[in-house]
Amino acid sequence: MALLHRRDGATERRFELAVDGTAAVAGDPVEGELRRLEGPAEVTLLRIETCPAGRLATAVRSTRVDPAEGHARFELPVPAETPPDGAGKRCRLAFAVRARSPVSGRRRSEVTLPLGMGGGDHAIHEAGHMFDRMIASFPARRFHIELADARLEGGGHIDGRVHLHGDRPVRRLEVLVRCQEIWRTNFRLRNHHQPPLWRTETLWSDTVPVECDPDRRWYPFRFALPAGLPAAVEGYIVCWRYEIEVRRRCRFARLERAVVTPLRFDLGWPEP
Repeated sequence: MALLHRRDGATERRFELAVDGTAAVAGDPVEGELRRLEGPAEVTLLRIETCPAGRLATAVRSTRVDPAEGHARFELPVPAETPPDGAGKRCRLAFAVRARSPVSGRRRSEVTLPLGMGGGDHAIHEAGHMFDRMIASFPARRFHIELADARLEGGGHIDGRVHLHGDRPVRRLEVLVRCQEIWRTNFRLRNHHQPPLWRTETLWSDTVPVECDPDRRWYPFRFALPAGLPAAVEGYIVCWRYEIEVRRRCRFARLERAVVTPLRFDLGWPEP
């Protein structure tokens, strides 16, 4: 239970917000109750992204309730594609339930409760609509990467294989996987002429060498992701991304690379 901690304007109205449980699961509703309520209220499920550049709270679902004898039950559906809460080295993704009464006007009270969130089992994919950022995904001239299976979070894994093509032999390859924490540094600017700027920091990486055989055309790989890493999320201002890279070091030419970046939870963009 939480008592009032913020008040917009001078008002004597006070109410309480109670949520059934301290955590929710994607796909299941969040239920609770407002008490000592004197008028209609708006209850909202918030997704909160925090990075060194600031904090962004986005409304996921909202509902309006009317009190009966000072009490009102509410139910907020949680979308199945909702990611789990998590934290990296400098960024965090969290959730909260916020209640405001009355629904509009300057003289209204607000109560907010933090809420844990368990993400849904969202399938990985490689297509996205992130028009303002570069997500690496390209083949090399003599090889490419095929992803077989992955659970992109701490304690998960990445399975795939490298396919060789062409007639010239390849002697040695390096397969590298890294978990990157990425955040936007200028999200407060609303100027359309200012491109979004992102900063990247590597949370974890691992590399395995592959000795190639002239009679083989593909080589499997598997990486175990250490516990504690956040789930793969493409947010508005915070991202956690898992990149798979295969390198071929050439003696008289520049490094040859193939990269695949599987995506899991895409939050899209908020409506203006």
